[in-house]
Amino acid sequence: MSGSVRGGRTVAYLVDRGKLESFTSDDPAAVGAILLQRAARRLETTARGALDGGDAEGAYVAAYDAYRMTAEALLACQGLRATGGDGSHMTVEDAVSAQFAVDIPAFAKPAFERFRRTRHSAQYFDPEAAPITAADASWALAKAGDALNGARRILASAPPGRFNEG
Repeated sequence: MSGSVRGGRTVAYLVDRGKLESFTSDDPAAVGAILLQRAARRLETTARGALDGGDAEGAYVAAYDAYRMTAEALLACQGLRATGGDGSHMTVEDAVSAQFAVDIPAFAKPAFERFRRTRHSAQYFDPEAAPITAADASWALAKAGDALNGARRILASAPPGRFNEG
């Protein structure tokens, strides 16, 4: 993939700025598959269990984790990962939304942004934020499930290859 492919310029920018980095793997697709399995467990076991137990905030945060891991799986297939630290979730959001939102509408920038910001207010308690309701958590589980299904579809039919600048 390069700057001429959908979202390639965004990814190249993030790599150039040190927000995304390449990693070495003989089989990046296998790394992506492992991340998708982790995302599915987080969604179906942790998030769903929290919602069933009446913990809307916990369900929302776990659904976000599954959503983010799904996004990271797509990047892993390209041999990429966020460098960590402040803004790493936003880096994943920018890279994945730019490349995959057309094929996986759950990764549209507004949805990703809403998901990330609400999760932040739950993870790092913000007394000014609106409380997360069961309806919010249900939305989060559905959005994470849509993202997971979309990523599975892409990885089964046309997995992204290693990202190469140029």
